[in-house]
Amino acid sequence: MEKERKNIDSTAKFSWKIKWIVVALLLALWSSNFSYSQESGILKKGDKYEYCDKLKLDSYVEFKENELKRVLDLRDRNSVFQMIWQLLHKDKRFWFHEFDSIWNEITEILDEIETREDCLLLLDDFQRQIESEILREENVECRLALTFIVSKIKDRKNKIRGMAVEQSELLKKNLKIWDVLLINKKVKITDIGSHALKFYDEKYLTDFTHVLIFIWFDENWNILVRHSTTATEKFHKIGVENTKLNSYIFDKDRSNAEWYDIVVLRPNASILQSLLKLSEDKIGSWYDNLSALRQWLWLSNTFDDKYNCVELVTQSMEFIRNKKPYFIGTCEYPFLWKLQKDLENMYIEDLKNELQDLRSKTHPNNLFEFPNLLTPVYLWHISENF
Repeated sequence: MEKERKNIDSTAKFSWKIKWIVVALLLALWSSNFSYSQESGILKKGDKYEYCDKLKLDSYVEFKENELKRVLDLRDRNSVFQMIWQLLHKDKRFWFHEFDSIWNEITEILDEIETREDCLLLLDDFQRQIESEILREENVECRLALTFIVSKIKDRKNKIRGMAVEQSELLKKNLKIWDVLLINKKVKITDIGSHALKFYDEKYLTDFTHVLIFIWFDENWNILVRHSTTATEKFHKIGVENTKLNSYIFDKDRSNAEWYDIVVLRPNASILQSLLKLSEDKIGSWYDNLSALRQWLWLSNTFDDKYNCVELVTQSMEFIRNKKPYFIGTCEYPFLWKLQKDLENMYIEDLKNELQDLRSKTHPNNLFEFPNLLTPVYLWHISENF
């Protein structure tokens, strides 16, 4: 009995030693990860270290507070007098003026980060934090403000690496095939057509007037786009065409613009292949002059063989289920595997419902309302020297 008791005691002591060793290893791993996160998630500012966190951006916090207040005061639609005034008023907004204070602060922060040896690691960490917040943000303007911050981070990383610094090159670095481009143009004279898209309401701070699909580069590395327009290269017909971006926006016989604001939206992988094929099938189709007007009048959209710039995108989208799982994780137990499949099916149903709603839209700004299908990834400004 005595011998057995000693064996039990020694076994118990040994098991406790194993447990303490495991605890010690876990603490060591945790501390190393904590140290890395502290090192990779901070920036030096004077003699102090601060986290590279969006919450430290006072300008963004202030912007979000003001935006949420503004949204509460919005009406469903402007009055007739406001519409008439805005239609005749020259639009002087450009280069996302609403983000000026954010631009100033983020520039200071990036300048500080650039002085560190591990600046690229810090910028990568900073970018990941903001991108994850974009996916959670519900307010469109706040989502665009966060995208603006990400864009400045991406541009600074390119500068540090000695890569792109010119407007056109920075834009090209951030494009992937079948990205959707929204543009807001500033014309030299009053453009009634563009203003007509802007006087409807004040839901967004910057109103966009045209949508294009990035399809590829030509042999001279020019950006090629597909869109539906009233000013095609072949003037005997208005409708869907492939063209060079700089040709469409700055050729004197097609545009009188001085500069453009541009937002890059990245389509969900589930609709990417259909956007590729179905928009190509629509090349040569006529432009739809009445679809936007029908939406203004709260009339249902007519699905015919005519397309305005938005319809070319929205009516070229069909859901195709990915072969890869939407939620990646290890499921050790059957009930977890079933839970993951249920969540995936719910997510797919939500995507399908959103896509059904999106297909009826005809105004460029409407595309911002579907971040699960079209996620903003880059904001930029293009001027005549593009």
